[in-house]
Amino acid sequence: MEIIIGREPEDLQLPEAMGSLEELENIVRRAVEITGPLYDVENSEVSVTLTNDEHIHSLNREYRGLDRPTDVLSFAFVDSEEPEIEDGPETEVLGDIIISLERAWAQAQEYGHSMERELSFLTVHGMLHLLGYDHMEEEERMEMEEEQRYIMGKLGISRDGKGMVLPLAQEAQVTRSKGKEIKLAELPSEPKLQIDPKTHKSGFVAVIGRPNVGKSTLINSLIGQKIAIMSDKPQTTRTRIMCVLTQQDAQMVFLDTPGIHKPKHKLGEYMVRAAEGTLKEVDAIIFVVDATEKFGPGEQYILERLQATERPVILAINKLDLLEDKEQLLPIITGYNGRYNFAATVPISAKEENNLDGLLAEIKKHLPKGPQYYPEDMVTDQPERLIVAELIREKALLQTREEIPHAIAVDIEEMKPRDNGDMYVRATIYVERDSQKGIVIGKRGALLKEIGAQARADIQMLLGCKVFLDLWVKVKKDWRNRDNILKDFGFQD
Repeated sequence: MEIIIGREPEDLQLPEAMGSLEELENIVRRAVEITGPLYDVENSEVSVTLTNDEHIHSLNREYRGLDRPTDVLSFAFVDSEEPEIEDGPETEVLGDIIISLERAWAQAQEYGHSMERELSFLTVHGMLHLLGYDHMEEEERMEMEEEQRYIMGKLGISRDGKGMVLPLAQEAQVTRSKGKEIKLAELPSEPKLQIDPKTHKSGFVAVIGRPNVGKSTLINSLIGQKIAIMSDKPQTTRTRIMCVLTQQDAQMVFLDTPGIHKPKHKLGEYMVRAAEGTLKEVDAIIFVVDATEKFGPGEQYILERLQATERPVILAINKLDLLEDKEQLLPIITGYNGRYNFAATVPISAKEENNLDGLLAEIKKHLPKGPQYYPEDMVTDQPERLIVAELIREKALLQTREEIPHAIAVDIEEMKPRDNGDMYVRATIYVERDSQKGIVIGKRGALLKEIGAQARADIQMLLGCKVFLDLWVKVKKDWRNRDNILKDFGFQD
């Protein structure tokens, strides 16, 4: 198979953590080489361009009328305006694939797996588009997803529920028969941890801070699984979420709280009460601050609340990866420690998972001796329905960006398994005004389809099965200020 790999721009620059361009090109080449023979197109020509968000953004504007970057684009030769060469070589030209390495890296970080897996998946996804597969209709989407899983299996790359990359042989073994998956052997359970009751520690740890300082990102990074949704918008977390990290010497139960802020509606009042109430119930507190933001009234308000608690407070200075000069860190540490007697101060990057072991070591120092409160394979107290609703809300926040900051709520109206093993989920996205409903649906339903496609991928990863996601959008006027509706949505003291 002839594979032409290019770069746009030619001097494409990448962060060192992403790996060399040569390594990334080899990942792409292998994915194409494996895919081609499976569909009898090994005598074809495929062009793959590795690029950045800026270039793929411009292509989206020009060819799709979409004003944002995406991860991958495919242009099949049959759609090309270039004329066929009658006397040319016998090699069939399949088309072009364009992949944004910046998008691939961001998505690998978000979902907690390797760049190899993300780049392989995007290449396979692009190849399937060239081969005629699509995902605009539900049936087509399910067929394409099945093919993607099959090829990723052939590549020997898959992903377990905790976001770790494993060879396929180490997961449940899957084979294909007449287009269906048949499980041959389940993954053997891991041995139970052998704990020493004399030294084992356990306790509850509140994670507090202003909105958008990275509390949910920190929780997800600590437990190694995406439970709390993440967004660059403040006040994304609305309820207290319990996440469990079990290690050989300790079990830490983290309580991810809404950001403490000045409430503007009854939902905001509930969120602040949930966060402040948590401080009375825990063994230790992590106060997360943003290293790139100056100390302000919000931080002062939280420190005043902390003065009333006798619990040890660990200061976690987050987002070190965004500091241009590491010498900026010392004044930040000095400034905070001059205002409060912290049990410890730990600089971290939750996104880059930098110095999280140091943070855990400090937490353990302040936990009492005790047994495991929860089974070692338990990671959260949240029911699946609630996590599914939150995953849908996350994608809606991501897609609507600034147009509908926090007027969105999601209610799972039905969630039941089908006879074929799939899961049927019917969910309603609620907004406060008719104009917001139109934004969420988008032109000809395009935005709602995109929200559904992205949410479905996460939900299938969570549930471990195919998911049919039936999304609706409805209006509930001013729901954030109506007590009865807030209770219906689960916001109760």
